[in-house]
Amino acid sequence: MSSILLHNAAVQRAIDEEKPDPDKFAFNGTYSISIYYLVCIGLELYLKAAYVHHSGDGSHKALHAIGHDLISALDEAEKHGFQSAVENLREIADLLRLPHLKHYFRYNTPTEVPLPEVGGVIAAIQIIDDQLQPLLFPK
Repeated sequence: MSSILLHNAAVQRAIDEEKPDPDKFAFNGTYSISIYYLVCIGLELYLKAAYVHHSGDGSHKALHAIGHDLISALDEAEKHGFQSAVENLREIADLLRLPHLKHYFRYNTPTEVPLPEVGGVIAAIQIIDDQLQPLLFPK
């Protein structure tokens, strides 16, 4: 959810500073690397939580074996019964997989990295959050 807050703050800053395209500023501005880093960490943790919730092995060894590989985390979660409400989750995970595995958002970033549109990714994260909240934190 921190990625959503940071994205919203970036859009608001663009509005406050009267930038011509607030969404482009948030996506391509100084906040974008941090937004994607938080999105990837959040997505990784959501997928691992879904995997464990659906009877996956929650041991440190098993989760470490999945590592930062978003496709592996999605595969394991789905193999154990998770069905995402996000129609294009695999596409998003596939686009973010290599940059997350190679730590592009923390260290040496290549000049160009194909990334999904941030608004759509944040919407997907919100759907996953809504889907997993009642499972992970029942009332």
